[in-house]
Amino acid sequence: MGLQVISIPWLAVDYLALSPRFVGLIQAAVLLPNILLIVGGMAADRGLLVNRFLMLLIIYAVIHSVLLILLSQYWLSIIWLLTYALLLGCVGAFVQPGKDYILGSLAGSNLQSTIAKNQCCQYLGQAVGIGIASKLYVWNVNLLPLSQIGFTLLAVFLFYFFNKIHALSTLGASINAVHNKNTDAKSSLNFVSLMVSGVQFCWDSIVLRSLLFVVIVNGFFHIGVFIVALPVLVKTVYFGDIGLYALLQCLFILGTVSTTVIVMVKGQLDAPGRRVIFSLLYAGLILLGLSAGPTTYGLFFLVFLWGVVVGISATLGRAILQSQVSSQYRGRAISIYQFALFGFAPLGSLFAGIAIEYWNVLFVLKISAIMSFIAFAALFFTRPLWDIEAEDTQSTR
Repeated sequence: MGLQVISIPWLAVDYLALSPRFVGLIQAAVLLPNILLIVGGMAADRGLLVNRFLMLLIIYAVIHSVLLILLSQYWLSIIWLLTYALLLGCVGAFVQPGKDYILGSLAGSNLQSTIAKNQCCQYLGQAVGIGIASKLYVWNVNLLPLSQIGFTLLAVFLFYFFNKIHALSTLGASINAVHNKNTDAKSSLNFVSLMVSGVQFCWDSIVLRSLLFVVIVNGFFHIGVFIVALPVLVKTVYFGDIGLYALLQCLFILGTVSTTVIVMVKGQLDAPGRRVIFSLLYAGLILLGLSAGPTTYGLFFLVFLWGVVVGISATLGRAILQSQVSSQYRGRAISIYQFALFGFAPLGSLFAGIAIEYWNVLFVLKISAIMSFIAFAALFFTRPLWDIEAEDTQSTR
């Protein structure tokens, strides 16, 4: 993921020299397949992804191999980069709910700490990938997909032994048995009814409804805008290269890691719902600071703070989500949560790409800041998320 964070936008901005509009389109292509997350969530609820997770990782390696061929033969174009991004997004739509479902199924009683450990490993891995990508791009661009193939195959190797240790095949069979037991013997639940029941479950919970609103704002105005604005900001405002872009990404990751470490050490944070709500306010203030065009050191500090805010929001948001759902709905609830986040992110990317061309990147950051303040004000006076306490985010077995 760290290699991908650097390779896709910088191949668009620098290697193909695309305009902000097309950079937004490329970034949207990575996120757009997340409409399949609901399908992935339903597959997770039936225990199907547990036994097929290894195959999904192998498919990742095949996709990266295609990119290696395209780069080595100088065939890469906007169409091929879009296709590559879409394929990665499609596989990720099944990998993410599968990973989160396994995490929730194996978690102990302290869900916040367990998720924080998972997030910390993921963020540290991304930081390593970002550092490697910034060097490989300068040395030889073909080394980017080659490294992605290597790391993906390493993940295949590690997950194979993880599967042996935790007997995930047995877990998948037991999940499927529960699903079949809960399904009417005369008429199995079809795709539509499964999807509708998952959405209905989330909608009926006022806590999940409020949480999904936060996630939608984060997806559109934070993730969607961030992944387009940051490389354009580096290239057009600070006249930087891939080294500066990678450094900013590492600072962002460092911020997220610092918050997850705090959760790991403390075990849990009090008032998680209030912290999630205030993350909107803090994100708005950071975006407003970025829109002022700070010095390079100011840019470093603000991007680090943004990582801190994202780390708190992501860890506590996922803990609240998993604590509010039973195992019967966990996969679908996770996928709906991810869909709300990454389903609106491509819309935010398209908005950012087009808006940056019509106005400028600093003005678009200011718009995102204002929308964050409005979202914070809308949730500040509501109680469902506000009243969630730390003891409410214990694992629901």
